[in-house]
Amino acid sequence: MKFIVFAEDWGSHPSSTQHLFHELAQQHEIHWVNSIGMRKPRLRLHDIKRVFDKVLQVFKPTKTQSLTTPKNMVVYKLPILPWHDNRFIRSINKRIYAHFFKEHADPAPVVYWLSVPTAHYLVKKQPQDKVIYYCGDDFSALAGVDAQLVAPFEKQLIATADLIYVISDFLMAKMPANKAKMLSHGVSVELFSESTTKADEIKAFNAPVIGFYGSINAWLDIDLLEALAAARPDYQLVLMGHIVTNIERLLSFKNVTHIPAVSHERLASFSAHWSVSILPFVINDQIRACDPLKLKEYLAAGKPIVTTNFPAVERYASHLFIADTTQQFISHLDNALNLSKAQLMCLEKTQQNIALQHSWQSKANTVINDTVRLNR
Repeated sequence: MKFIVFAEDWGSHPSSTQHLFHELAQQHEIHWVNSIGMRKPRLRLHDIKRVFDKVLQVFKPTKTQSLTTPKNMVVYKLPILPWHDNRFIRSINKRIYAHFFKEHADPAPVVYWLSVPTAHYLVKKQPQDKVIYYCGDDFSALAGVDAQLVAPFEKQLIATADLIYVISDFLMAKMPANKAKMLSHGVSVELFSESTTKADEIKAFNAPVIGFYGSINAWLDIDLLEALAAARPDYQLVLMGHIVTNIERLLSFKNVTHIPAVSHERLASFSAHWSVSILPFVINDQIRACDPLKLKEYLAAGKPIVTTNFPAVERYASHLFIADTTQQFISHLDNALNLSKAQLMCLEKTQQNIALQHSWQSKANTVINDTVRLNR
């Protein structure tokens, strides 16, 4: 089976689409198109550099086969310009795409997988082809996305897609019931459940370690974390990831440590060895629509999980500590840290059994089975 995938830059971060197609590439032909953008650049250094890099790609090889990619995958770096709402730019982008994909203009069926709605106008679907929209976020509320730019393309994609995958009930409610299907995030079970060496960065801590990894962004409840650090000075709060919001005051607490982002392969050396994993999210439309990858990774690691209350965690309510208030969050941490050894072993087994039901291999099998049905 042949897939042409429009998603983020390959290798930029371990997204659900990347996990899925790493599995699918073991047996299928994958053509991965790096991000074509969902936000118009502004007059700031980061955006100007991004556009300049895209333009430079015109004069560089745009089709690459990297040793870090699976054997059946080719990654394309197309110099697509991000002003998708401009008719002239769209016509240029169509020509660029057609030039690099002219060898795919054959009778063989293609499955187009779009995680990026703005790619919709580039797809020239033939009668034998299928289009799958993978909706992993509420783009109307997602930070860093130009919702006004994306909306018309998403509307067209929803109307024309043969199958729509969503990762939450919130997103399911926005889609046509006749072609939408739940495909929640998966987990690399072996990576997170097998015994690993404890990360050097947390070996020196004697206090109970309360851990979080991921983007340290505005969707974290910083006020809650400050209250936690102040109320429990004997707990060591570890936040691991890129900082993209102001946490200067939080980091002023002696029992709060920031660790820069590490490779995906190293995450288990932290989460399998700290005392409690946390999901301290604010509750907004973005969080209501999400299904955090780290939730199932936390489950596979087997440590107690304390979380704020949002829809993705409710299905596992009997196995998590879910808090509605800051005080309840802190109390749940106390309770999690006071579990007996027998209770911890039972919790670990239960959580890892849940994770086993959501392996990336099983998710990839679902995609193939659904695609075969589409082609009947």
